[in-house]
Amino acid sequence: MQTIQLKDPASFGEEFLRLTLLQGFQSLTKRDLELLIFVLLERDGAISRSDSNATVALQLRVTPAKVKGLRRDGYARWRALVPEEGEAALQRIVASVLTEANLGAGAKHVSERSRKEGFLAIRIEHPDDAQQFEQAILEVGAIPVYERNRDVVAVRFDTLVNIAERWGYLQPDPERTLQALKKLAPTAEEVADLLKKDVTHLRWDEVRRALNSLGAKAVASTAEGGLKGLLKLVFPFIPG
Repeated sequence: MQTIQLKDPASFGEEFLRLTLLQGFQSLTKRDLELLIFVLLERDGAISRSDSNATVALQLRVTPAKVKGLRRDGYARWRALVPEEGEAALQRIVASVLTEANLGAGAKHVSERSRKEGFLAIRIEHPDDAQQFEQAILEVGAIPVYERNRDVVAVRFDTLVNIAERWGYLQPDPERTLQALKKLAPTAEEVADLLKKDVTHLRWDEVRRALNSLGAKAVASTAEGGLKGLLKLVFPFIPG
């Protein structure tokens, strides 16, 4: 079993002491202290925010349900201890959830019909991260969809493209994007149709539609290789 080791013990101790004394000695309840310690552990990096509830539960020797409660209530109580700009937070969240392993696990919790409609199943176990990702979906005019598991949100591929555009991850460069699509799906009808046009008159809306169409097909066919390449194009910072 993996043991928990602080990366910055001095900072952890100083912050814990500061906050417990700031509130008044012994004024914090047992629950307050539990939540404070947990949030400080995640802030330190001793516990990874991207780790599953089950993984963290093994480290803490508690149940996954207990970890989920600590994450939910801890950030509701001590959110100010983990300041993070919206763009940086979203980039971190997207990079951690759009992995092949995570998408594969999430796909088990959405219907075949949803996949055929272009909905990608994204598993986000951390309640604070889930809330921020849901907000990003709402900000581009879409609605989070849940099916069998509240830790899994179904998102249409075109919604991800809108999010990437909204936060500047995907640059609206028709020619460059078309060349990338040509490498990823050289035989696709959408790409062939665009290549017939004069590149100098190519509009971003046309390229975006092709990208969305290819993404929806990749989700529906569960073609992980093709989907990974398209996601990497939309979010260049995704590892791998």
